[in-house]
Amino acid sequence: MKIWKNIITGVALSGILAACQDLDIPPKNILSGSDIYNEGGITAYMAGLYNHLPMEDFNMGDGGDRGGFFNWNSEKTTLGSTGEFANNQCGNSVIYGDKGYWKDGYQIIRQANVLIQDLSNYVGTLQGAESWIAEAKFIRAYTYFALVKRYGGVPLLEEPQGIDDDLIMPRSSHQDCVDFILKDLDDAINGMTKTKTNGRANKYVAAAFKSRVALYAGSIARYGEAAVYTGESGTMLTGIPVSLANDYFRQAYDAAKIVEEGGYALHKGSDKRQAFYEVFDKAVSSEESIFIREYDINNYVHSWDKLMSPEAWTGGYGGRYFVPLDWVELFDGLPLDPATGHLKTTDDDGYYKVYDSSHGIFDGAEPRLLASIMIPGDLYKGGHELDMRCGLLVGVTPDQKILKTIKDDGKTTYSWDNGVKEFKVNGQVVAVRSTKKPSEGQTYEDTGIAIAGFNGPSTSGGNHCNTGIYGVKWIQRDQAPVDLHRSTQPWIDIRYAEVLLNRAEAAIELAQNGASDAGSLLSDAMACINDVRDRAGADLLTSTDQLADLTAPTNVRGTGKNSMVFAPTKGLQIVRVERYKELAVEHKLYWDLRRWFTADTQIKEFRWRMLAPYLFLSTAVKDDETGIPHGKYIFDTRVCDSYGGQHNFDSKYYYEKIPDSERKVNYLLEQNNRY
Repeated sequence: MKIWKNIITGVALSGILAACQDLDIPPKNILSGSDIYNEGGITAYMAGLYNHLPMEDFNMGDGGDRGGFFNWNSEKTTLGSTGEFANNQCGNSVIYGDKGYWKDGYQIIRQANVLIQDLSNYVGTLQGAESWIAEAKFIRAYTYFALVKRYGGVPLLEEPQGIDDDLIMPRSSHQDCVDFILKDLDDAINGMTKTKTNGRANKYVAAAFKSRVALYAGSIARYGEAAVYTGESGTMLTGIPVSLANDYFRQAYDAAKIVEEGGYALHKGSDKRQAFYEVFDKAVSSEESIFIREYDINNYVHSWDKLMSPEAWTGGYGGRYFVPLDWVELFDGLPLDPATGHLKTTDDDGYYKVYDSSHGIFDGAEPRLLASIMIPGDLYKGGHELDMRCGLLVGVTPDQKILKTIKDDGKTTYSWDNGVKEFKVNGQVVAVRSTKKPSEGQTYEDTGIAIAGFNGPSTSGGNHCNTGIYGVKWIQRDQAPVDLHRSTQPWIDIRYAEVLLNRAEAAIELAQNGASDAGSLLSDAMACINDVRDRAGADLLTSTDQLADLTAPTNVRGTGKNSMVFAPTKGLQIVRVERYKELAVEHKLYWDLRRWFTADTQIKEFRWRMLAPYLFLSTAVKDDETGIPHGKYIFDTRVCDSYGGQHNFDSKYYYEKIPDSERKVNYLLEQNNRY
């Protein structure tokens, strides 16, 4: 509703959310009951709390002083640690996001506690007091979860505390914290309105969030035994007893089913690529959006379009959103080698296949992929054609075979100048690459044909798409390039596709671990996954036997389709891969890897791989208006020749270090293991 958005904006402009984004919600001790405990006062106060929720949105990164939140420069991010996202700032190492989020969270919790306590005195005299209490519990639960998924057990502050009082409390157990959050969410589900208002929780938002929290708890219980840590107090600070796994998975499943009562649905259309675009383009009005954060040009903005669009179009500060080839290979409709799961760009004798265009290898690909990456030849950002080319093939024609000698094993690396020497015909090198930035448009001799694509990949500095594939999710494709701090498209924190996949995963976990209703659970899981796949234009599951499969995958990259994503069983691998495809670049997969406890094995000696297109100069026809040449291409696949270093997730980061500054204040606060 515009009314709620206007309230949030009004609150911000009146000082509750200052431009510097400090948490300066007026504390209770400077407000009288008449100031706040009326409909207008409570509405404004609650809007301030929503503005400060620790939502991992466009402004989530590795910088700033707010625990990684509310930081416009989001180029360095945990998204770059999972294989879903890449850029130079995330190259060659894992980004953990351990930014010490703590103090701001407890400030929100303190304010929520004040409302929960004081509003109980207004039940019967202030209309909607019970609903406000339930909503404050949602906010408290949301904030506690941001802490618990980082640290495990934290101090549980259930009663109001002075805004300036130090928090001197021991950590509660991981299980007690999760149970407290789930209890708050149950109260929110039972006490909140069913009415949908963008940017604000309701009964179904609380249920959807409960499905996320309970799924997390079930995974921690089932897979986190090696990371269990009992402190000196005897409290299990990290980890949940494995015997409770099925209970939490059942709670996740039941909560997800509640959401379908709220009228939410996947956004669909006959044009499946366009339908997936519209999930994000039309987030404000979409039936799929459950919980979103809106932005306003006069108040709270972000810089996603400037940072993430190709640098050649942005005039600097762009080119921060590439996609590793490994992630692309999870999608259907691509020519894959069944033995490796990698793109097969050669014939059976190892000679490169020739394609009629720079986008030929994507023809026939799953529409969801086509709506998640930029496709060469297509138009973006106000009519710019994407031009992606590693180099030229000279002195050779498409009918002359070129043998692939570059290894694509995810391990072997080549510098750009050594790699180009591998393209030979009759012993002669036939490939050339440019030593200049693509945007400089270096041409080959006197042909006028640019050697490199104007959008990359690059052999030199700058952010020119080391992987050869740009991402496009969230970017306003039809809008001309904008400057920093000018983007206002909304962030979707929870959407119905996630809820369906939560439901499916919980159902498979239950069915594979002794649930008496395994048959119906698997049927429901199959329906949920196929609903998501049908909208995406992906291949559908044909039998529940696929989800019941207890066979262990190889869990070694490069050993078959979907081998990038590790899982204990092939049935669970199906839903995990689906999450990887559907929820990429939404700040979900990093936390998935942590709750599955596969990050240290899946992201081990992991190098980004690239797609390297080469244009036959003999076929090149330049567009005089754009300068972009078109013609026949071959595609090479290999480890990136720039920023192709290893990513290794250190298992100690399954739980983060509690800030030393907080332990100096709170002498009862025990540190996590291995810190």
